[in-house]
Amino acid sequence: MAKKFKKIILWLGALTIVFLVYAHFETYWIQVMPTTISSDSLPPEFSGKKIVFIADTHCGDNFEPARLGKVVDRINSLKPDIVLLGGDYVNRNGKYTTACFGEMAKIEAPLGKFGILGNHDVEAKAASVENAMRVAGITPLVNENRKISIGGSVITIAGTDETWYGKPDGAKAMKNASPFAVYLTHDPWYLEQYRPAAQLLLAGHTHGGQVTLFGIPFASIIFHHKIKYEKGIFFENGRTIIVTNGIGATILPLRFFARPQINLITLERSN
Repeated sequence: MAKKFKKIILWLGALTIVFLVYAHFETYWIQVMPTTISSDSLPPEFSGKKIVFIADTHCGDNFEPARLGKVVDRINSLKPDIVLLGGDYVNRNGKYTTACFGEMAKIEAPLGKFGILGNHDVEAKAASVENAMRVAGITPLVNENRKISIGGSVITIAGTDETWYGKPDGAKAMKNASPFAVYLTHDPWYLEQYRPAAQLLLAGHTHGGQVTLFGIPFASIIFHHKIKYEKGIFFENGRTIIVTNGIGATILPLRFFARPQINLITLERSN
């Protein structure tokens, strides 16, 4: 009996080591997720333009600026026209804020870089993060929007305040939006409360569950219900909702069946 018990302990120990090695490796295994958004509201001048969307870099002791620099290189290799950032750039202690955005300043996007804040950014001092964003050439969006123009035709990029600590106001963010709009919110839960008239809605925050039961987030198991927009791509009434797995990790530098993602979105005008 003691011998059998010892074998079980050894097997459990071996499986734990395999799990930890793989789960740490997965944090580096970034996948590019291509999606085409087709809309008759899109001005012809924007057809074929590319958007890169990332969120949740969580730059910190487990995701240092040099590693973020490699992500930036990967983004630039995709040659995006627009780059959108979904918040939680740094961990809540804010230790790497300046260095993090020093790397993000190297992102190349001829039509602009825009971002919103996440809960960790607010805890790391929202004003400091917003200032670092501006220095890096990234336009922060807090219940507001900006227009991007090509040849007199425009699309709107809108973004809300952070959900946990801020005061998100989707209606204000979408005020005077153009017929084709992209809407950013950090927490996809807010999309269950407010349904903006945007063709493309982007969120992060969930990390795709980060450490899952072979793809099923533990939140769904523990609380016996599924968050409506937990991860992935959803198509609803002419709108596309993308909830990215994000780039970094929190608490432990581990991921399991929730690979980090860069979302590559190609805009297409439908006839």
